[in-house]
Amino acid sequence: MMFLAGLDIGTTGCKLSVFQNDGTLLGSVYREYPVQRSHSAHEVDAAAIWSAVQELIGESAKRYPGIAGIGITSFGETFVLLDETDTPILPAMLYTDPRGEEQADRLVKLLGKEKMVAVTGLNPHSMYSLPKLMWVKENLPEAYEKTKRICLMEDYIVYKLTGNAQI
Repeated sequence: MMFLAGLDIGTTGCKLSVFQNDGTLLGSVYREYPVQRSHSAHEVDAAAIWSAVQELIGESAKRYPGIAGIGITSFGETFVLLDETDTPILPAMLYTDPRGEEQADRLVKLLGKEKMVAVTGLNPHSMYSLPKLMWVKENLPEAYEKTKRICLMEDYIVYKLTGNAQI
């Protein structure tokens, strides 16, 4: 029998749920990982998330052999910077991380809120990846220079599972 699974990568933990083809839930497993929060930074270790995902898949595959596919969702604004060996360079900045506020304001002044909304469909905000990536470039140039690949969190996990780097 073939099963489908859904992986939800959350801020403090991830859950994998396995379903029969008719949508009946067979079971779920959950793993937490540490999040570092301070006044000036909210970060999570992408390698810790990858480790938790591997544990969840391994446990679920033993309980439910025949998982045919896994759908993945996560906090989409969080990105992972990878070096030439595909190793995370820095902890991933969560969408709640306050860094990038100044950069978001500069983008609005440069491009205009209306144009940004028209192009992206979203109101400009520092929670999104671009202002945070700008912050890294301006404040951690050595890390930015080492970056070979940028993945959003769900794309990082897809890349680790399949070898396909896509966004």
